[in-house]
Amino acid sequence: MKQLLITFFVILFVDYSQAQTDDRLEGIESLLEKVLEATNTPGCAIAIVEGERILYTNGIGFRDFENRLRVDSNTLFPIGSTTKAFTAALLSIYQEQKMLSFGESPLKYVPNLKFFNDDLNSNLTIQDLLSMRSGLALHDAAWSGLPLDDKNQLIQRIEFLEPTNKLREKWNYSNWSYFIAGMIGENLTKNSWEKNVEEHLFKPLQMHASNFGVKGLLNNQNTSLGYQILGDKPKLIEYRDLGAMKPAGAINSNATDMAKWVLTWLNKGRFNAQDILTKDYVSEAIYPQAVMPTGYLPDEEFNGIYSANYGYGWIVTNYQGHYRVEHGGSIDGFRSTVAFFPNEKIGIVVLTNQSDYEPALIIRNILADRMLRLKERKWLEEYQQRLEPIKSVGTVSNKSPNAKTKSTITKLPYDISGKYLNGGYGQIEIFTEGKTYYTTFRNRKLRIIHKENDVFHAVRVDSPDRMGMPPLKFKQDKDGLNKWLFVKFESELDPIQFVRQ
Repeated sequence: MKQLLITFFVILFVDYSQAQTDDRLEGIESLLEKVLEATNTPGCAIAIVEGERILYTNGIGFRDFENRLRVDSNTLFPIGSTTKAFTAALLSIYQEQKMLSFGESPLKYVPNLKFFNDDLNSNLTIQDLLSMRSGLALHDAAWSGLPLDDKNQLIQRIEFLEPTNKLREKWNYSNWSYFIAGMIGENLTKNSWEKNVEEHLFKPLQMHASNFGVKGLLNNQNTSLGYQILGDKPKLIEYRDLGAMKPAGAINSNATDMAKWVLTWLNKGRFNAQDILTKDYVSEAIYPQAVMPTGYLPDEEFNGIYSANYGYGWIVTNYQGHYRVEHGGSIDGFRSTVAFFPNEKIGIVVLTNQSDYEPALIIRNILADRMLRLKERKWLEEYQQRLEPIKSVGTVSNKSPNAKTKSTITKLPYDISGKYLNGGYGQIEIFTEGKTYYTTFRNRKLRIIHKENDVFHAVRVDSPDRMGMPPLKFKQDKDGLNKWLFVKFESELDPIQFVRQ
């Protein structure tokens, strides 16, 4: 065992040394430092793999901006939705073991699961869930408004979540699909999703530092804090607890561990001479299963990046003539991107600790251009140029036009306090403290202000010019009693109706 560990560290040392002499990475640290500075990003961790080896890992900037604690390649970051490829991979392992088939209905493995209509209940398959072609709307507010740890409560809500499209008619991003995928694995194995990931993926891949959720972050000393940029300064924000929605985005990892994950995909499911995933599954997962929206058309500015499709937890695009497989991860205070080029056997991991996607994507593209020996684009300069029109008109405020700054019970047209219920979204409670109305959404206390007629706004207590949720619209019955609350949580659907209890 001791000899194996010595050999492993020697390999890492050799790869790191080779990276120092690789002309593709010349001056890369100073360039990425400029990206962090220009985008007000406290820190990032990166990994680059090539062939069967980890070529380079590093941390740049700070994991704790206030205390000037630096990021390194072992610093833990929440990786957000890049978790989905892990959840899909688990089901592929169960399929290989003849425990299920992707062509089967998820209702077979989650007995209390029921969808909005008969078409979904009769025809939806596991493959539809993994490729996000179910037609389900995003409906994130149905689980993130007040995060639930009770998985059965979440399953019961699915019946009331209206689709935006017919089955297989259009691709729709759906965290709910991967929550269901996680539940399928739990019911098959009688183990938690977390234990299944550890047993089938983390352990054989030697991803020893990786873990799950807020608890996993708090139990590790080398962990990044999360930030959002207000003005030109990073502001510390709390970790987001995903509750029972963990299979859609709750893995925490670092550059070193994620490098091993990407190596497995580049080598058709093999890591350290062991088959972790089958070749057939790797090919199927990174093959276009559903066409993504037409926003991914070539244009004058990005004529080399187009044609986006979705596989199983992976997005497939044409990147300047190269077949690119990638996925982003977004969770409060963090953005990540994992990308690889299967034909060139090159992979890139970027983990950042601020809530804007641009820094992670800029770094990914800079590294991709270098590793593929493409003509380098001025990704940072282009980003700064796009910001110029915004800066020229001053700071953009999220404050609602003509919104009153104070709201008391005596000034409102009628009493809006109470508990409002929807089968899919659960309960929204509006309560009073003194003469002011409040509600709670996504673990944040919001103050209710009257805008006009039956429309109210919920603004953040800690930042009164920022909306905390979509506008609230109330409706009275024929007797003049306040009975219904409507919130437009989904742009492609009518406002969600809540009934006062």
